[in-house]
Amino acid sequence: MKHFTLATLGLALSLIIITPVALSHGSTEPEHGGVVQIEHELAFELVRHADSISLYIKDHGEAYNTDSLTGSVMVLAAGKKQEAELKPAGGNQMQAPISIPDDAKALVKVKSGDHHPVLVRYSF
Repeated sequence: MKHFTLATLGLALSLIIITPVALSHGSTEPEHGGVVQIEHELAFELVRHADSISLYIKDHGEAYNTDSLTGSVMVLAAGKKQEAELKPAGGNQMQAPISIPDDAKALVKVKSGDHHPVLVRYSF
């Protein structure tokens, strides 16, 4: 009986350790120095530059081609709202000519063809 209990405990612990890896949809670690959010099984990394932003998209850890995507970004900062169009920039990258200051909130909307848009929220 003691061996059965130990074996069951060992199996349970191994499943607890393995489960997060099996359920993940790619890494949430930023590859470009930005902030990563997961929505609809896609990883969106938003990178702030001085006068623009870059958005990198991955699907289960693989680069997601953005050539057919459209999108926009809305920034709320200091009581003001700014909006800009996101455009494909090659590979899995999209760019918009907008800056996001500290303490701002950003709402990114990405759409593919006739599919409903994916909304991703960020706070800085």
